Amino acid sequence: MKTHTTVIIGGGSSGILASIYLNDKNSLLLEKNDIFCKKLLITGGGRCNLTNNSSFEDYMNNYYNSGKYFRTAFTNFFNKDIIKLLEDNGCKTKIEEDNRVFPLSDKSQSVQKTLIKLLNESETNYELNSPVENIEKEKEHFIITYNKQRIKSKYVILSTGGTAYPETGSDGDGFRFAKKLGHNVSDSMGGLSPIEIEEKWISNLQGISINVNLELKSNKKSLVKDEGSIIFTHNGISGFPILDNSMLIEKHLRKDERVVMNLDFCKNYSYDELDQKLIKDFSNNSNKTIKTYIHNFLPKRMSREFLKHLDIDCDKILNQISKKERNKIKENLKRTSLTVKKVLEDESFVTNSGINRKEINPDTFESKVVPSLYITGELIEGCGICGGYNLQQAYSTGVLAALSINERLKHDSS
Repeated sequence: MKTHTTVIIGGGSSGILASIYLNDKNSLLLEKNDIFCKKLLITGGGRCNLTNNSSFEDYMNNYYNSGKYFRTAFTNFFNKDIIKLLEDNGCKTKIEEDNRVFPLSDKSQSVQKTLIKLLNESETNYELNSPVENIEKEKEHFIITYNKQRIKSKYVILSTGGTAYPETGSDGDGFRFAKKLGHNVSDSMGGLSPIEIEEKWISNLQGISINVNLELKSNKKSLVKDEGSIIFTHNGISGFPILDNSMLIEKHLRKDERVVMNLDFCKNYSYDELDQKLIKDFSNNSNKTIKTYIHNFLPKRMSREFLKHLDIDCDKILNQISKKERNKIKENLKRTSLTVKKVLEDESFVTNSGINRKEINPDTFESKVVPSLYITGELIEGCGICGGYNLQQAYSTGVLAALSINERLKHDSS
């Protein structure tokens, strides 16, 4: 049986960074797909939002269950480090809105190719098309079964990803391996998920994007206020403000609470200011149709559906609109209330559930349950908000696991 120093399972963002920093000819990276970083290719709409250029302090506040857990990982390898690594190897980057970092090419393949180049330049070996079937711990070694063969390894880095986008290979294998080895995995919960809405009229708005202020309420109690661009889907709503708050929504839905979202489509006007504007505009444009006028506030295709929802004739001219109708328009431009039916976990961008954090040492990412097993990336319970935070977590934990193993190897040889 062939023996390795370390076997890395999963060649996504975390596993490939771990392999690069191990840089060990006696170590092996196993990837089930025929390419590396398959999930990375679809991030950022195919552009790859590869990290976020925010401060260390912002990072601490932008993870569920606290970003402080990743303090050591980020101290060792942070956003500036992945940017430098890529740029030094030919992949130029740029910073966009909200400190999101993308490759200058706007193509995720640029990041993927650079990481593969670095892997090829390292001493770590790898095999594609190699799904792992089983991992067992026997005394001081792990026995890994894949492609109808068994190999032995002193260390294992588990970097398989969670359950989001199973078509990319993240189908829950890592959780299965960890549970069999003795770890606890939290109940399934999506992360960064769109939501389904009860009100059927919004299905006619599919594909429309609009900037809003929003407030989420549970049993009439305010949960959070946010703002940004949302997009209507075939049965609900997506967009960063929705994705970032989806876990909070799910938490309250699981308590059988009624969660309502209030949308403000005219965030630049107060109620009184909007009321005065409508009165003035209706007077000055008396022969304009209401559907044409509403375009000043809403996308064209949305205007008709909005008015139909309010039971107002789209072809009415402004001087025919009653005071009651005008007030109804004002009230709903400032607060359209929608009821959240469910969080669409199957459409999650990342996994929020995972291996219990208390069972993993955050200074090394070695398991506290299974010595010499390292757990990285999306397998770890909790996730970050949108904007590159989850990829940075994947890089940083992978690198720290590799550096920790290298330190142990140095200590063993001295």
